[in-house]
Amino acid sequence: MDLAFDESVFKKVIAILVIAIIIVSALAILRFSGFLGGGGDGPLGPGQVPATPGPDGPDLHGQEKQVAGPKSYNWTYRGTGMEMDLYISNATYQRFVSSPYGVYEDKPQRMAEYVVTDGDDGVVGTIAEWFLATSLASGYGDTDTVGNVLAFVKSLAYTTDEERRQTGAYPNYPVITLATGEGDSEDHAVLAAAILDKMGYGVSLLYYPAKIDRRTIIPEATALGLVSDGTIPGRHYGVVTETRTGRFVYDARNETCLATLPEGRGADAGWYSGDAVWHTATSSGPLDDVRYYPANRTLVSGPVDLPDNVTVVIEDAVWKQPVLVTVAWAVNTTEKGIPRGAYDGMEPYFNGGDGLWTGWTLSRDDRLDADTTIAGEQPLGEDPSFSADRSLTAALRMPVSELSSPPVTWLKPVGEYYADTWYPSGIAWDYDDRWHLHETVLDMQDTLLENPESYSLRGVAGVVAPVPWRVTYTVRKMDSAHSEKEMTPYSDVRFAVYRIEDGAAVFDRTFGWQTVYGADLRKDEAVFGPGEYALAVFVRNCKVDVAIEYHGKPTEKTYAGGI
Repeated sequence: MDLAFDESVFKKVIAILVIAIIIVSALAILRFSGFLGGGGDGPLGPGQVPATPGPDGPDLHGQEKQVAGPKSYNWTYRGTGMEMDLYISNATYQRFVSSPYGVYEDKPQRMAEYVVTDGDDGVVGTIAEWFLATSLASGYGDTDTVGNVLAFVKSLAYTTDEERRQTGAYPNYPVITLATGEGDSEDHAVLAAAILDKMGYGVSLLYYPAKIDRRTIIPEATALGLVSDGTIPGRHYGVVTETRTGRFVYDARNETCLATLPEGRGADAGWYSGDAVWHTATSSGPLDDVRYYPANRTLVSGPVDLPDNVTVVIEDAVWKQPVLVTVAWAVNTTEKGIPRGAYDGMEPYFNGGDGLWTGWTLSRDDRLDADTTIAGEQPLGEDPSFSADRSLTAALRMPVSELSSPPVTWLKPVGEYYADTWYPSGIAWDYDDRWHLHETVLDMQDTLLENPESYSLRGVAGVVAPVPWRVTYTVRKMDSAHSEKEMTPYSDVRFAVYRIEDGAAVFDRTFGWQTVYGADLRKDEAVFGPGEYALAVFVRNCKVDVAIEYHGKPTEKTYAGGI
């Protein structure tokens, strides 16, 4: 069959191809400019960073900055320069970038789930071994070992999720923080917890939710919790830890139990807990909140009286043990405008997961105790020939931290943060202003005034105070437009305060200033409680500047998420 060439069809095909090329080119331009999601300033995924210009100009391909590969970290501890080299493969990095993440509401409960070292190709383990070897070579005790880890983590850039244009719904995994070299307080705390947990220390995460404090928002933040004996300095919290132990069986006939004791835990330090089922040869029933104390082999089952031949089974028992947690920050929150004292005055959410709590209890190692022996000087079991307070520097000739400050020193910055602070309410005027609150000007009731007609009403202001407030005023010289004299003994300023109750003005009190030799020209009056008020100002033979001040902290800028 012969094929005939149709010129009109060919022209139509060419036209369609040209239109398709134009459309594809337009879409590519729009995507590159960000209108179709290929660029712009939207939030990035976990561990992603914005494309950065290359040496020859912008990255026209929109490629992400390469964050995996060889890494070198440098920091200083106790005046000694530290350097650690590490290699993070791109496969390892991408494995954690693509790992499942949670939502913001789950963060307090799930935060410990991000202290992950499994599947990181030994990255965190390598770091832990490096710190242990460094401590051994330098003669560091526990305090300096942990201090060196914190110094390393603090050396990484402290950036918030907003600054990195990332979501604040979850922390980053340790490998991501190591690869990118930056993170916020929770990222730093998670990394520090992962390293110290790998080294065998008992740790936890302390999550401080966002809080409104006197019109100031204290942003959410996360600190590292160190399981300690209370001898190291810092803010201490007592908390009952929980570690899942599996099946628990108690036989009342011989008062014995079959259960797993968490590694590193003493049988006399805690108890098993959970909902149970009791069994006998002929019957059974449920039991709520059963507790078993192995120290004295006591089973507490609430008001239920159990038979002597009963067997109690908890299928998913939890080991509960009180511990003392000392706060250790892996960042300096003051860099983001909030001093640490703000958080030390709060109660955090404790999150130790199922295994972080169980580890070495941190203690001061800058002095000796009666149980310490020095090789070649004192046999074990005998009274030491040296003082219990003798420093390790003198006894062992090894470097240790300076003597720690008393643990209660954390109270001082808390007190400084919560000290009385007064800030302008935005209501202020001088004697030339006139504030109208009611059609009828309020009458001032002041028995100290002999000649009320000598005073001129300078203003009436409405005050709706959500917090305690006060009046601060500065008395100035006489009105130059009406007198050439300075202030005289007749110069005076009076205030009348009325509470507004059900729309009516109820007289509260009067106060004021009258010139005497050496009188302060700037004064503030006693504090008034929250509520709705009317304040009338009367002056005679002088000028006055008045301001209403609220008690609390200055209003912060728009809340930008956790730090």
